[in-house]
Amino acid sequence: MHTTSNGGHFHPGQPAEQPDRSSPTRRVAAYYSDIDLVGRSQAFIEVMKQVDSVANSNLPVLLIGETGTLKELVASAIHQHSDRHDQPFIVANCDAIPAQLLESELFGDAHRRGLCEEADSGTILLNEITQTTSSFQFELLTALQTGEIRRAGSNESRKVNVRVIAASDRNIEQRVAAGRFHSDLFQHLSALSIMLPQCVSDYSAQQPESTNGSSEEEWVTLSVIEGRYVARVLEHTGGNKQAAARVLAVDRKTLDRMIKRHHIDCHHVRRSHAKASGTG
Repeated sequence: MHTTSNGGHFHPGQPAEQPDRSSPTRRVAAYYSDIDLVGRSQAFIEVMKQVDSVANSNLPVLLIGETGTLKELVASAIHQHSDRHDQPFIVANCDAIPAQLLESELFGDAHRRGLCEEADSGTILLNEITQTTSSFQFELLTALQTGEIRRAGSNESRKVNVRVIAASDRNIEQRVAAGRFHSDLFQHLSALSIMLPQCVSDYSAQQPESTNGSSEEEWVTLSVIEGRYVARVLEHTGGNKQAAARVLAVDRKTLDRMIKRHHIDCHHVRRSHAKASGTG
């Protein structure tokens, strides 16, 4: 049994099978967690099976899916299910870092460590990996081949023990074929790969139409699961973002993006917590 970043549990191998009390249809295999999250979509179950199967390898993982498929959540799940779960998990959004700064941001420079060194012994997610320069791709390939990095402007190599998870849209093979992405790097990154289904963003459309015993089976998407995870953890920490980020094993910038994506009102969470504890 693996513990998720917020204290829930996923069971690898055979998924738990639970009777559907609200529908006469067949029972549906589901992953259950300790915070009442249910993933009953077969697509969700298949993704979690793949997470279980790749978690304890040290090989790179390539996550392929369209925007909105919650690659950060899946990468975090891989990290949390791995032997590296008590080490750093760092997200680098390659499309948000200016091209001229990307190498120093990831590999460091004469004045500071880069994100790869910050993630030493842990995991780094390189989001939108196709939005990088050929120079950066070559440096990353060298790092994957040798286990060493070079800070920008330096010839000195430094050993790092970091697992790389890369994420891209579905056009990466087309980019390789067109010469717009390094083919050897693609081969290294795709040693293990997970294709992510497009998630339904409008959860309300997936809710049962009624609760009179004849409603359709409830389908919970990865998007809703992420939102519930984050909201529950923030409730648990009384709206303390720093504490919530530690529990979720993400950095503050990633947490802020999650909060914004799911429209979570942290002020309301803090007020509710203060009221419940009698301090408000």
